[in-house]
Amino acid sequence: MASNTYAAVGNKEDVSDIITNIAPYDTPLFNRIGRTRATETYHEWLEDTLDGPVKNAYPEGFSFFTQAVPPRTRLGNYTQIMSKGIHVTGTQEVVAKYGGITSEIAYQMQKTLKELAFDCENAIITQNTVNPGSAANMQREFGGIPYWIVTHVLSNNGAARPLTFDLINNALEQVWNDGGKPTMLLVSPRNKRVVSTFTAGNTKYMEGNNTNKLKQVISVIETDFGVLQCVTDRFMPNDVIYGLSPEYIKKAFLRPFRQGTLPKINDMERRNILGEWTLEMRAEKAHFAIQDLDGIVPATA
Repeated sequence: MASNTYAAVGNKEDVSDIITNIAPYDTPLFNRIGRTRATETYHEWLEDTLDGPVKNAYPEGFSFFTQAVPPRTRLGNYTQIMSKGIHVTGTQEVVAKYGGITSEIAYQMQKTLKELAFDCENAIITQNTVNPGSAANMQREFGGIPYWIVTHVLSNNGAARPLTFDLINNALEQVWNDGGKPTMLLVSPRNKRVVSTFTAGNTKYMEGNNTNKLKQVISVIETDFGVLQCVTDRFMPNDVIYGLSPEYIKKAFLRPFRQGTLPKINDMERRNILGEWTLEMRAEKAHFAIQDLDGIVPATA
């Protein structure tokens, strides 16, 4: 009886790493953030803050004193189940195919893995609410980047405005004053074009992520508060950009993505990929959002 992992035969490999690396240029944020483990459907973590600097000087022979320390803040996010399934007929699997494809099901699974990677990236960037789900078949949904960034949000009361270097510097100053130092600027393709128009030598290029898994040339922006890697993401809207500290963001897996073969109920090969995970967003004050952007590339002479 294969009721546990010790007796079971045919357990599938963890394909979460495959999903992470299958579309590195199209899922830059999902690829750059770390990985951790969730143990419940509501994944929790603790936040702590430091007191700001004060004048600290006492006379000789002063009396010791103590003060109550504030409690840590408890935060959490719900895990979200993601799944994709495909099937091909038994005939399609065995007939000769062009393009060097020997197995239709294997080819389609590669596409499915890439589509799942897109779903993961899109969820991180666009999901602005959380949903705890219910017994009435309501799905759980985690809060993404727009849900978590609430302190350093530079809005313009809904009025569209151009993206400028000064806006980025203003946001960085706010975060800096709270002890943060973002290193990544996440932008849409359109806003990447806007950033490329910045003058005074602010924009430079460097080889980034020089590993066997991902090699690409990225632009960097030199600001008054350090250097930002400018990362283009096809899922970013044109009306907002994010300044992020990726070391404080993780994908927490309750069930890593796994590939499974579904029972045969007709003359078809059936496969499924399923995983359950959430976004762990620490140090919320270490990130910023600039909203109400017009997405217009300035004309150049």
